[in-house]
Amino acid sequence: MFFKNLFNKRRTNAYSKSSDLSKIEYFEKYQLHKLFNLLHQAEVLLEELALTNSDLKFLKFKNVLIEEIYEVEGDNVADFTNIWNWFKPNKEWRQFTESKGMEIGSQIFNITDIWKIDDDFISGSKVFLDNEYGVILDKEKNNNFGIIKWDTPKEIDEEDWIGMFGTFKESGGVIVDKSHPFKYIDDHGSFKK
Repeated sequence: MFFKNLFNKRRTNAYSKSSDLSKIEYFEKYQLHKLFNLLHQAEVLLEELALTNSDLKFLKFKNVLIEEIYEVEGDNVADFTNIWNWFKPNKEWRQFTESKGMEIGSQIFNITDIWKIDDDFISGSKVFLDNEYGVILDKEKNNNFGIIKWDTPKEIDEEDWIGMFGTFKESGGVIVDKSHPFKYIDDHGSFKK
């Protein structure tokens, strides 16, 4: 009880990564019903392609993706990071399905991208905290991003927030529009000279 009061932490429900959403609100906000429908359409397309494609890398991807679909569908709080990665432009989905899967893949990526942006730091995202703007650098630890280069006159002004996205948001941090202009750094975090 002492530590709970000391750190003033309150219990949150599993769907509270964006305020205190109920499960229904969470599903609506992140379009999860539509996402699962699209993922099952992707499964059908992969099964059709497998009838004529016996490439081992393709078949492994098909099996792993289908397993992931059913795993996230059964999870109480699903993590769509793998799906988000596979459906990025020019990644596995696009490489294996080519133009046949472009429309479905684009829709899946757009939905999971909205979820991911609200769940974790993404390289290249622009952020704001304590009256300062910054950018998430393309530096990762254990497949996670969160090193922020702040837009200040200091040439080296980085801060490590890896694994602390929730804390960042609770501290008042927000993801800002990618078009926000920086004064001292470029969009990749390099210091302007």
